[in-house]
Amino acid sequence: MLVLCGIAVIVAGFLLRFNPLLVVAVSALVTGLAAGIAPLAILAAFGKAFNENRYVTVIYIVLPVI
Repeated sequence: MLVLCGIAVIVAGFLLRFNPLLVVAVSALVTGLAAGIAPLAILAAFGKAFNENRYVTVIYIVLPVI
């Protein structure tokens, strides 16, 4: 049940109008810690997801030029 703390972090972050990227990253960190995942494993998951999806971001950056 503590894993759902990430949803509370997202709701609170958006209500307080924080940076959405920061809110989602902190929410993922809180959810991972509540699930009992080691902090280094959470950081590794962030890195793996970034590495796999970075080319998608390049397409969106170049798209307005076309």
